[in-house]
Amino acid sequence: PGSAQSCRAAQGHLSLPPYAASLRMGKDRRKEKAEESESLGKKADKFGKKGDGKIAQNQGPDKFTHQTCRHILVQKQSDALRISEEIHTGKISFNEAAFKYSEDKAGAHGLLGDKAQNELDPDFWAASIKCKEGDWLREPVKTQWGWHLIMVQARITKKKK
Repeated sequence: PGSAQSCRAAQGHLSLPPYAASLRMGKDRRKEKAEESESLGKKADKFGKKGDGKIAQNQGPDKFTHQTCRHILVQKQSDALRISEEIHTGKISFNEAAFKYSEDKAGAHGLLGDKAQNELDPDFWAASIKCKEGDWLREPVKTQWGWHLIMVQARITKKKK
């Protein structure tokens, strides 16, 4: 008692409109990419970011005059590496680690604020340029003050007064 169309559909004779072929969905490659990254040794941190926090080689930094940075300053490289691992594995956030471990004498718990190139140690600035905006470098950086883990929160251009 069904319609002729439902009978044809049941028999597999229902014709699709001509544009239906273009509606097929592409293959979801996220799982393949995750497996590939895992096989290459790339770990995702607790925020799902992979890699070492560095800007890819073909991406140059945009023009800016200041960087808004946070850092964790310690005197021993081994401490910096241990803290980096704690942050990377998600045991502690960068900000919590800065508050807990940073030996910065400024007492700002790692917050440096907006700094121009001439306001920062040359090694610190050179390393921060390699960091993605909104991310942190997994490798500690040695300066005259000690070992730093660096986070670049923003890059801005300030007009000259």
